[in-house]
Amino acid sequence: MAGFRSLFALITIMAFSRRVPRFVIKNPQTKIDKKRTLYLWLAALNYAITMILFCLCNKLTYSANAVLLQYTNPAWIIILGPFILGEKSRKFDYVTIAGVAAGMLLFFADNLFGTKSGEFSDTVVLGNILALVSGITFGLTTIFQRKQQMLAKQSGDETNANTSSDAFMIAQIITAVFGLSFIFFKDNCIPDLQSLLFLLLLGIFQMGIPNIMYSIGIKKVPALSASLITMLEPLMNPVWVLIFVHEIPSWSCILGGVMILGFILLREIVSQKN
Repeated sequence: MAGFRSLFALITIMAFSRRVPRFVIKNPQTKIDKKRTLYLWLAALNYAITMILFCLCNKLTYSANAVLLQYTNPAWIIILGPFILGEKSRKFDYVTIAGVAAGMLLFFADNLFGTKSGEFSDTVVLGNILALVSGITFGLTTIFQRKQQMLAKQSGDETNANTSSDAFMIAQIITAVFGLSFIFFKDNCIPDLQSLLFLLLLGIFQMGIPNIMYSIGIKKVPALSASLITMLEPLMNPVWVLIFVHEIPSWSCILGGVMILGFILLREIVSQKN
């Protein structure tokens, strides 16, 4: 699933940008900029890991859990941003972290304190852990992309400042190669025509077009704001899952998810006022 989706996303991004990805970044003197190239690949690798983990945890836990835990990424930006970007965190940022941590405890409540049976329920804890890790790698993706922008501006290389689309394309290549390789190792991995159509739609509308729009938007806003704006997606996810898949998350899961999103969105409102 991850491999085919990324293959179609890569084609979409390349068609829109009318070019292939840059695997190295060069400065105006046509020399390889080692620092920016490093952060380009770090962003690409972290985003590839995020996409692969997301597909895995969607099979191991509830869809709402997978999305909401992945979108804890702003909290990781608050924690890791000062060390990598040099952007100082404010007092309310730490209040946000505390609120997100409380929400996560509620989110895991059923698995930590409850007893379940059945093959699927045995995988929920692992799925939640992988989803949480994907939140960390998603946050690192934004941090490394933002670091790229900062280094480009410091060097005065404004024409090559936006390499986010390159990072996304490299990430799609990594994911496609990794995912599609399983066709040779596992039986029944080739999708039928209907599944292929859905994967094509996912590649274009879930990955390709959003990656293009995000790579344009990251030029204008800080890393934390960029990740917080994308929080609009998981707000609606439990609704779509309830309607189409008929998965009903527990009340503690819903309350934990609301707390996670609420504190992160409140932090953005406070930041804008200040």
